Amino acid sequence: MSHTHQKALDDICRSIESQLEERDIEVDREFIAFVVHLLIRDVRLGLLRTDLSKPSTCHIRAFVNNVVSGFLDDTDTTMANLRLSWIMKKGHGIKLSYVREQYEKDYQQQLKRLIDDILQYPETCSKVQLDQLFSKMQVFIVATNHLGCPKNHVLLKLTAKALHSVIGRSDLQNYVLKKKYHRQEYLKRLADTVAGIVIYNNDGPDGDRENVRNIIGDLQMAQANTNAAFDAALERLKELSSRCQTAISEQLQFDCKETTLYYGVALAQLDRINQFTITFNMLMRCLVALQSSYEHTTYLLSVETGRYDCVVAKINATLAMRTSIESELIFPHFVYLAKVWANLNHYFNHIVELNKLREHVEAQITSGMVQRSKETIAEIQELAKRHSEMRKCSFNQRMDTLKKFQTDGNFCSLAQADIQEFCALAMAVTNGLLLPAKVVRKLCMNVDIKFGFQDETYARIGELWFERFITALRQSIFNNANLVLLFQLDHILIAKELQPVPAEPPKTKDFIGQTEMVVTNDLKPANWINVTWNAWDYHRETIHLAEIRKRQTRDTQSMITYGKRNAQNQTYNVRHHLR
Repeated sequence: MSHTHQKALDDICRSIESQLEERDIEVDREFIAFVVHLLIRDVRLGLLRTDLSKPSTCHIRAFVNNVVSGFLDDTDTTMANLRLSWIMKKGHGIKLSYVREQYEKDYQQQLKRLIDDILQYPETCSKVQLDQLFSKMQVFIVATNHLGCPKNHVLLKLTAKALHSVIGRSDLQNYVLKKKYHRQEYLKRLADTVAGIVIYNNDGPDGDRENVRNIIGDLQMAQANTNAAFDAALERLKELSSRCQTAISEQLQFDCKETTLYYGVALAQLDRINQFTITFNMLMRCLVALQSSYEHTTYLLSVETGRYDCVVAKINATLAMRTSIESELIFPHFVYLAKVWANLNHYFNHIVELNKLREHVEAQITSGMVQRSKETIAEIQELAKRHSEMRKCSFNQRMDTLKKFQTDGNFCSLAQADIQEFCALAMAVTNGLLLPAKVVRKLCMNVDIKFGFQDETYARIGELWFERFITALRQSIFNNANLVLLFQLDHILIAKELQPVPAEPPKTKDFIGQTEMVVTNDLKPANWINVTWNAWDYHRETIHLAEIRKRQTRDTQSMITYGKRNAQNQTYNVRHHLR
């Protein structure tokens, strides 16, 4: 890793890991490093006041104890934010391609033994062996196409009936005569054909829903449950966040004309409520990201469902008013139907994984945390009643509070963050308190950053005090680990530090290891004409060849250009004819 004080941070990580292992808590070393590198930059819990080149033992011990207590306390908001961010970073289930690849890999591993068992039958199979091969093919078709439980005897009978219509005993005998790789390819194509027949025969209201899986019905139920779960969770979080923001705004008054802030209780007390606001909005953004992925899958699902209906209609039209039909005409439709069925199954698996991720992130916000937020709001409101007069402070004084702290965050990196939802001036003045924004303005023409403000007067102050406003906003965000996680700026701060330091190439090489000439054929005599140990000889030779190249002409010499008139039709006597 590449932090300037990496040794001190490694010692902190090892100390935290040892304390957690003593309490029988599972430790993820990467997550511990992520937590430490991010929290040391936090003005409230971090080590900004400590010189890491000469660390104070007391400060280091207090930091380690805070991190360990956060792991043990399920109502700690900062640790909940860190876990939410880590889950979304490592939650590959949000990607449809990853889910498809993992499920296919798992199914192939589970079916490998069955496939090898099918392919092992010799060319001289007895009747009993052919019957066993036929039964194993049924199980393979049911399992590989997810038609239902492979132990269901009714489903196996339906599959055997469809398999009989495609391949007979003589065909089975020919199958075992094929080469192994031809067998496997034919087995997959046969499985798709038979699965398509089973799916088609059980499509519609007359299908056997008790034994054959109804993927369309499963998807409809999954969509209904997922939509209801997302809507309920987002509505609940909006209510909790609005309650916290309302409690904070009741204790604050911004006088934009006098550029003065009035507050009923200390801003440190309001920051306790603000931590819950950040956590609720953090979870809300995680759920919105999952919901966006879910909606994309839903769109693909609607397209694939249309294909499913189209293929079924095509098969119905092909089979209508026909007593017999050639297999080359109808079997490709069944294969395509099985592939559409497989795609629908992949979308179903993705919805399942998204619901698992949703439940995982929702579990980070416990009922105890929600109850604690309500108690904190009641406590702050009761504290405000004891103070009849509101205290005041100028915007300039508030903006200069964090000036003494350094940050690695760059102003331009805010363009990657979604900060329009909250009032930027309120964050700059109050050092990170979140209040809802109603107006969006772009204050800097050089950088594409849009800021949120409560009204036009707030935006006007941000425009007039642009440099001070930007400096204070940058300090408020990048010196607050919770805000960094909320706006997804953590990778900008610590991504380079968490990567291993690349090994530098050696500045010198051992002369013994250098080879100036490689002998390609020892049988040929050595040719030492153009070989020299002096590099300057090569330079001189290169210059010499370049000079020759400069003097080379591209003009063509002919009899006509030599000056002989009518050379193409003239004859000249040679010397011996002149005697």
